[in-house]
Amino acid sequence: MPTYSIEGVLKLTAPLHVATPGERYVTLDTLYVTHKKPDEQTEYTGITATTVYPVAVTEEDKLEAALPKDYRSPEVPVFPANDLRGRLRRLAAELIFDNLQARGQKISLETYHGMTCGAVTGQPTPGLDFDLAIKSGVHPFLGLFGGGPRLARSSLQISPAWAITSITLSAGVVPNRYEPDRVTDDGFLLKPLFFRRVDDALEFYSGTTSLTVRNYSESVAKWLQDEGAQLGDGDTGTTRSKLRIRTFSAVQYVVPGTRFYVDARIDTSRTGLASLGLLIHALAHLANKQGIGGWVRNGFGRFETSLYLVLPDAGRLPVIVKQGGVYTPNATGLIADALDAWAEAESRITVEELEDLYSLPDAR
Repeated sequence: MPTYSIEGVLKLTAPLHVATPGERYVTLDTLYVTHKKPDEQTEYTGITATTVYPVAVTEEDKLEAALPKDYRSPEVPVFPANDLRGRLRRLAAELIFDNLQARGQKISLETYHGMTCGAVTGQPTPGLDFDLAIKSGVHPFLGLFGGGPRLARSSLQISPAWAITSITLSAGVVPNRYEPDRVTDDGFLLKPLFFRRVDDALEFYSGTTSLTVRNYSESVAKWLQDEGAQLGDGDTGTTRSKLRIRTFSAVQYVVPGTRFYVDARIDTSRTGLASLGLLIHALAHLANKQGIGGWVRNGFGRFETSLYLVLPDAGRLPVIVKQGGVYTPNATGLIADALDAWAEAESRITVEELEDLYSLPDAR
């Protein structure tokens, strides 16, 4: 069975924020987040939204989930596949880097970029060596994550991690066997967190501002004048006070306790079991490193996880186990075979091999 599936649940133990681009606003009375700027009579502030994906809802879905007839297609919190994939790639690369460092060896910056970012040039390069292209595809790291100057095809497919809700279950995005992990109130998974940026020079928070800043009074007075000069004719001192001196803002987050469905599939027909072993090591490192998404400095992005390898007989084998607060690979059965295969493959990886795989044809 060359193709294997790893699936399971990621449970948030802290808020999650994955910034999404674009202007968003949150009204202060309803906490409603919108793309459209509210009118002047409404109190609002800007907000950095977290990433959500829409889910199409049919009439049958509404009946199954007991939703009102006027219920619109919702947007569900996700952890993007590209983000998860990038983290696993870098963690897998770190395993190889650590092994090379233990031997006192180093790689070029070009190779480092290729291993951590995916592609050296972003497009297939001319003058490809056929044998080297084949070697790239079967390599346990390069074949697993793909990329490189020859854009080797990845043997790993990772889906977005969807919040497990009544909608994602009824739409088939999340398998029905994860019904016990569904949150009970789909409508309150997203909340705004408000914060204020304060200018310490004006607030005397340090207590020694006037002693620390040279010509304090004159400098602050001039700064305020300069700020006022940047405002338009229609702006007032109140506007300046709200927007420039004491700036309120907000970020949107997914509430702790939310469960996400994780799904990855790996084809080992080219790369062998060694690539599965490397992926399992990377998953264990991800679970131990924590801190997914943004605002990690404020304690966001912490989680617990339970992942399983789906066996040919539909059985499920835990991929990683937690003991003493530390996740480690579950060296049992097929997983033990994969870990052994990776250990053997890792011992054969050399700097010369990596430089050859990630170098441009002209450079070779």
